[in-house]
Amino acid sequence: MNYTHFVSVAGLVSNDNGEILLINSPRRGWEYPGGMVEPGETFQDALIREIKEESGVDVEITGFIGLCKNVEKDVVNIDFSCRYLSGELTTSNESSEVMWVRKEDALDMVTFPLTRKRLQNMLSESDKVNCFCFKREPFEIVAEDNFNVGKR
Repeated sequence: MNYTHFVSVAGLVSNDNGEILLINSPRRGWEYPGGMVEPGETFQDALIREIKEESGVDVEITGFIGLCKNVEKDVVNIDFSCRYLSGELTTSNESSEVMWVRKEDALDMVTFPLTRKRLQNMLSESDKVNCFCFKREPFEIVAEDNFNVGKR
């Protein structure tokens, strides 16, 4: 049996004003920045690269939020929290708009079902890691758990 999974990373980027970074993607509308991990690349390097490419800003990763898997396409998505360090907001071929948004306004802007579910998890500020599996068309969660972060 041949096992192949694709891995993507995404970041909830916060600034000192308590706002989060959203980009307007041509394919999915408003979302948080992120993208595919390239062969030989670490999760961390991929996330920092993707955020810079899509928004123009530099970040530091501050935590791990959760993960989810598309059980039909074998894509694993890993979500992190990040802190804005520097840089000016800039659009790219992956983002027609980039803006800082109040956390309480973000969910109203994000309409793509998977992106919205992941953003809800990112904004929950839970001390647990959310892990779920889903089917995309139509969007359906097929398994979900919240796990404590702790030592063995």
